[in-house]
Amino acid sequence: METNTLPQCWQDFDDAIAAGVKQIILYGPPGTGKTYSGLHAGDTTNGAWRLVCTEEMTAADVVGHWMPSAGGAWEWHDGSVIKAWQGNGLGGGRVVADEIDKANGDVLGMLLAMFDSQESATWQRPDTGRTIRPLNGFSVVMTTNVENMDELPIALKDRFPIAIRINTPHPEALKVLSPDLRKAAAASADADKSRRFSIRTFMEFDKIRTTLGDERAAKLVFNRRADDILDAIKINAVAA
Repeated sequence: METNTLPQCWQDFDDAIAAGVKQIILYGPPGTGKTYSGLHAGDTTNGAWRLVCTEEMTAADVVGHWMPSAGGAWEWHDGSVIKAWQGNGLGGGRVVADEIDKANGDVLGMLLAMFDSQESATWQRPDTGRTIRPLNGFSVVMTTNVENMDELPIALKDRFPIAIRINTPHPEALKVLSPDLRKAAAASADADKSRRFSIRTFMEFDKIRTTLGDERAAKLVFNRRADDILDAIKINAVAA
């Protein structure tokens, strides 16, 4: 029988958000719902924006860039962080910076400046010349798939004093799967790397098994771990 009790890592996240913490890092294995939760946890009525960090990203992704309009004039388009700074115009929103460990040196430096304290973070708009700051309510959730916080830059950890290791999928994320797969998916998310599979992998298995059957689908999706996954599904079905 499923319960509504949150795993400890997700309870910690909810408690931090409820307490008004504005800067949090969620780290740990992929496919556990870190991004979704960052975009939806707590009060996001002022808006929430996602910033996917890559080695090729530029300042344009963070603050914005000029683009020609249909009429030929050049117009400024805000980036994800500036959009979150301004929120709904009355209060700041949230930005979820995904895979922050992938940001390159220059962009990482800019992000550190943008995620500084509200009193210190400033930016001059190139379209109006006006200096702006994040509005009250602005918050940041950074996500990364690193296993150890020591892998992240010290300056980044200093700005985000609360870091929560997410070691199990969020119950809401598990609901995309058929009930008989949820316990196996939860147990697999933070298993040894040779036995680790994300929710996305279980979603693919869930989809194709309707056509191919469990055994054939498991062989295609889980390869040499197929029998282990099938055994876990059977055991969970008996225990349910």
